Amino acid sequence: MKILFCKVSYMKFYKGVSDSDKPMNGGAFVDEYGFGHEEFNFKPVALNGSERCLGYVETKRTNQETNNQLHIEKINGCESCKTDSSVDDVLVVWCATREQQSAVVVGWYKNATVYRNYEENESLERRYNVLAGAEDCFLLPDRERNSNCWSVPLAKKTRAYGFGQSMLWYANEDSAGEYVENLVKCIEKYKEGSVL
Repeated sequence: MKILFCKVSYMKFYKGVSDSDKPMNGGAFVDEYGFGHEEFNFKPVALNGSERCLGYVETKRTNQETNNQLHIEKINGCESCKTDSSVDDVLVVWCATREQQSAVVVGWYKNATVYRNYEENESLERRYNVLAGAEDCFLLPDRERNSNCWSVPLAKKTRAYGFGQSMLWYANEDSAGEYVENLVKCIEKYKEGSVL
């Protein structure tokens, strides 16, 4: 299975910043400006004749790169995609750090297209690197994110696997297999929370 974990700032709805939904734990940019590009990750838009969600996750540049890239070739099953600009049919799991410094799943996109470089939609003034049909996008209600089923490993705590300093985790460590399998079962069982 192709799966990618993306860490973003913590919000309740991801439909824009409001007095009742301000991003938390999103890093220096969010602290300084009060918003992040991920603030609309679960707000569907009309695009090419259908409702889509445009997802954003911050990527980092290495010394050899001239721009930020999402290394899609690190996604399991995509090792041969080193020169591809995108990959399809990825389960993208959106994660965020809560107030108590523990990471949780906030939602997911099934059957997503993941782009190596940021895409721009000028009419919407949106930048994104993940795209999915709105019918395949699910946002967990805030009250449900406390369940153990939705906890996300942090490498510095588990030491074997999980998020490190990057906002991306490819879950390709052998030791992560059982965790990923259990999380996918939780996702498949979940019925509430569609963004529609």
